[in-house]
Amino acid sequence: MPTAQHLRRTNQFQASVTNLTSLSPRMRRITLSSPEFAEADWPLGCDIAVVLAGPDGREVRRRYTVRSARDDSLVVDAVLHGHGPGSTWAADLRPGDSVTFFGPRGEIELVEADWLLALTDESGLPAIAALAEELEARPITVLAEIADEAEHYPLPANATAHWLPRNGRAAGSAELLTEALARFEPPAGRGYAYLLGESRAVVRLRDELATLGLGRAEVYAKGYWNLNSRPAR
Repeated sequence: MPTAQHLRRTNQFQASVTNLTSLSPRMRRITLSSPEFAEADWPLGCDIAVVLAGPDGREVRRRYTVRSARDDSLVVDAVLHGHGPGSTWAADLRPGDSVTFFGPRGEIELVEADWLLALTDESGLPAIAALAEELEARPITVLAEIADEAEHYPLPANATAHWLPRNGRAAGSAELLTEALARFEPPAGRGYAYLLGESRAVVRLRDELATLGLGRAEVYAKGYWNLNSRPAR
């Protein structure tokens, strides 16, 4: 494993796009490759900050979860939400394109619990998929808000997904996930929840999880985007 000093020296990466796959109409899988990747540590659920040009030509950065890392390749899944520099970049990428990014940052903790629950919109699905894969045979229930039924995301077999399509409703509300949470019947024992998505919706849903007996110590909560500034992933 590289030292912290080594990671600081190599936290800016230059990579090339080696593969592109459409997972759904609004989700594009991007494979990035660089010999440097094999020398770095990529914690579970970490993200990278891709360097882009904004509408005015100034540098902006957009963060994407590392879905998987193997040898000299990283996989990130980008939501094509139709506006902003991040979505435009992901939609316009072609094999061979060069990508500059900083990272990695953050980590999702694996915990011991009798049952696991995840609540997310599409921005958090890559992280939840990486988590479920790391859990191996341990089951996890996923309540996932998506744009419509065409946006089902590939999750490992141990993840039981309940898809919650917006069907034209605006993204960023906690309504669909709150309703699904009210219908959720937790198994016996000690639970733990992973909560990802729009920042203010995450705050509201974290309070709702108290109805399942989950305190702050039993919830991993992370805002991935802000409604006022539009989705960044």
